[in-house]
Amino acid sequence: MIISHKHKFIFLKTKKTAGTSIEISLSRYCGEEDIITPIAPEDEKVRARLNLGPQNFMDSNNKQRKFFNHYKATKIKKTIGEDIWNSYYKFSFDRNPWDKVISQYYFKTGKSKSKISFDEFLQLNKFKSAYNYPIYTINDELAVDFLGKYENLNEELKKVCTLIGIPFDGWLPKAKGNFRKDQRHYGKLYDKKQKELIQQYFKKEIDLLGYEF
Repeated sequence: MIISHKHKFIFLKTKKTAGTSIEISLSRYCGEEDIITPIAPEDEKVRARLNLGPQNFMDSNNKQRKFFNHYKATKIKKTIGEDIWNSYYKFSFDRNPWDKVISQYYFKTGKSKSKISFDEFLQLNKFKSAYNYPIYTINDELAVDFLGKYENLNEELKKVCTLIGIPFDGWLPKAKGNFRKDQRHYGKLYDKKQKELIQQYFKKEIDLLGYEF
């Protein structure tokens, strides 16, 4: 997550939508007073090579964390106050849920020593952590000025950066992108019951962004 006072924008970071890649790239344009939340140690190594890192995410006494990686809109608004929230440009991205859950499965199982099948992953409700709707909405209303689609990421991110005055060069590191081994289209990886499970759980995201299986 980034709150940039320099460019007056708030990037609300969602899960499995290249959020870490976006955050690393946009960190290059941030000022000293901007808020940038920490990411995973392996991804911080990428950012460190750019002489960048997390900053200003602790409270004034540096005793506890004030801002978090996937902070929800409700909490950000409460923490920074109405004036900043209402005057800064807010944006986020989401992704086709069926594709997103496959990505989440490979990411979670790729980091785990105990391997489980995709069906077991769904039965254990581990897919629910990929639900991003509460991050960019407040009281069931869209809380950001722009909600882009992962499928159009580069094009839409460039448009956003033009709006907020950032000379974005299109560079996005491939953070967390090496876990998915099966590159077949997600449609080949679901049976009917699994497909309907995702359709029901991610209904609000699907309806809002017009996704189809």
